Amino acid sequence: MFADLLLEEIQPREIDVKNIPDIELTESLEYDLQKMLEEEEGSFSKVSNKTSVVQTDKNYVFFSNQWLYLAVLCKKYAESLKPYGDFFDKKIRGNQHVMSALVKKDFADADWIELIPEQVDRERMIKFIEADSTYRPGKALLNGDKARSIKDIFGSCILKKIAVPDASSAYLGNLIYYLAKRPDLYDRLEKEVTFQIGNAGNAKKLSRITKDCARQIIDVIYNIDKFEKIKSLLDINEKNVKVNISRTGGLLPAGNFLRYLFARPNSDLYAGDSDKARVFVDKEYTISFETENVECRLTTEWVDSELVEGGNGNYLKALIAIVNEYYKENIEIKTILGERYLYMIKEKFEFKDLPEVLKTDFARRYITSLLAKPFVILTGNSGTGKTRISKQFAEYLEWESDEGKKNWVIIPVGADWTDNTKILGYYNPLAEDGNGKYEKTKIVELIEEANRHKEIPYFVILDEMNLSHVERYFSDFLSHMETPDTPFELEGYTRRLDYPENMFVVGTVNIDETTYMFSPKVLDRANVIEFKPQKEDVFKVFSAAGTVGKMVPVNDGSAQAFLKLAKEIRTGKFAVDEDLTHYYTDVDGDFTGSNLDYVEGVFSDIYEIVQKYDFEFAFRTVKEIRNYIAAAYELLEKTEFNLNQIIDEQLLQKILPKIHGNKKEIGQMLEELTGLCDKYSLVLSKKKIEQMKGKLAKVQYASFI
Repeated sequence: MFADLLLEEIQPREIDVKNIPDIELTESLEYDLQKMLEEEEGSFSKVSNKTSVVQTDKNYVFFSNQWLYLAVLCKKYAESLKPYGDFFDKKIRGNQHVMSALVKKDFADADWIELIPEQVDRERMIKFIEADSTYRPGKALLNGDKARSIKDIFGSCILKKIAVPDASSAYLGNLIYYLAKRPDLYDRLEKEVTFQIGNAGNAKKLSRITKDCARQIIDVIYNIDKFEKIKSLLDINEKNVKVNISRTGGLLPAGNFLRYLFARPNSDLYAGDSDKARVFVDKEYTISFETENVECRLTTEWVDSELVEGGNGNYLKALIAIVNEYYKENIEIKTILGERYLYMIKEKFEFKDLPEVLKTDFARRYITSLLAKPFVILTGNSGTGKTRISKQFAEYLEWESDEGKKNWVIIPVGADWTDNTKILGYYNPLAEDGNGKYEKTKIVELIEEANRHKEIPYFVILDEMNLSHVERYFSDFLSHMETPDTPFELEGYTRRLDYPENMFVVGTVNIDETTYMFSPKVLDRANVIEFKPQKEDVFKVFSAAGTVGKMVPVNDGSAQAFLKLAKEIRTGKFAVDEDLTHYYTDVDGDFTGSNLDYVEGVFSDIYEIVQKYDFEFAFRTVKEIRNYIAAAYELLEKTEFNLNQIIDEQLLQKILPKIHGNKKEIGQMLEELTGLCDKYSLVLSKKKIEQMKGKLAKVQYASFI
């Protein structure tokens, strides 16, 4: 019923004063924490990004959001403490007979025993009530014949546990108590704070108990491949299985660090439930060698010590080093502020795994476009969500280097960008006291990071991309995007700067009298997605509770999996004609051939129409359409894949954006494209063409954007 408050794994971590982070709350957390304080205090409170204030019945309390970091440090202890208080308030405080027995210390009272039948729970509750110094710190619950408030006792325990002076920070105990009453909010806060102090995200926190930590790691790699990746390192004899350090290629210092990693049945360590057992007796592992299948148990003899020459014990750090090297494609183990986290590297990136906010049709088209080609243009009226979706997806795949540098950046484009210096920087001969310095931009710094971490996707979001002529500031980027194997040539930049193949560029576009149109050169290199939210989506804002906050990074290997899929798509790993054959049924029911034949037939018809009016497309467009189809197929559940819909999206995003002109130039072509949309049931494209025809009728000129 009641947790042992002395358990090692629930104790608050020690405060690392030098590394207490600044906590910046998301908007949704600000809203919910403020609501919590208002509910508890019944008065004014204001939770802001870094500092908060609350009005109590006596005065105002100001506190830094670093308190929330302290709250997370003692979350497990707080969660274990709260059931004591809840039980006392609900079962004991109003029971006069039991209260009288407790005041008299009559612990043999029949009603008291009936109330808590299990002796161990009675003993723990008594220690809690009396503030037994061997069990918990803080005030006694009973003050004479009266009981203090649970909030008071709770705070008293917490403040002693995390060594914050009671006089200056008494409200911290209240804050943690309020959070303990709201486990869902406490969990969200822990996830956000944990991310901010080390980008732990959704990683699995490993046990602080050394032997349990070793077992957690062993169980993970056993589930992956039954130790197949490290089998070459293992030596077996009649009693034990151990790691031969000499086979690790110098990964570890010389010495027998992992002696008797596993014990076999002949070993004295293997003994069943006896006191002699020095293995985990509840689980057996089977390791398949060439000559036999070896049954064994994991030893409990682990130490968490630094590795030294000639060591001879079971060293947890040696196991972690081996796993990080031999299973680096599957997992990574990191130590963050004294805690160990195990990161699973996701094998496949799929649409179904995304959070609900990214499961919209526009989001799917956006992500599919990024997979097909690392350049996407998002267009639409101001406020339709173009920047938001690009930012949310980047946040979802957010990764932070050891130096604290993130893998995405938003760059607001200025109206005065007349050359590439705003993108690629410039050499300043007057800087550094006349010694000269290359003035880097945020994009150059991101390119440098992307080249250092090639397994991670990096995102450049150019907000309001067409406030200046795109070709004037972006032409170098466009060229290197097509030929990434050639480095940038930047005067004064002393190192080689390659265009990273793991970089994705997103441009958001508003169309009004202050912006410029795109050239065919730019449009030809991108998927163009027009954002036009539906009425029902717009008016959902009225009923929304609070505002949409920052996306919490998934940090489960999805970023690496996304990049891996993108590379596979672009290098032609997936053959759409083979993979999609059994998914197509011709709309007229009379087509016989492969899906690739069908796709080619549709776009051949499109080509014949647009060619007559000098809007034909070439090799690059065909290749990228093929990539888009393959990306959609790999991204979606097979039952969700619709080939005709994907064709429709590519006509809309790759062909139509380049069409523009007066009625004489494009009027008849739009009519012919309308007929083609009817023939192949291309709903989205037809709707857009009808809009262009309407504009053509009104002002005698029409374009996609």
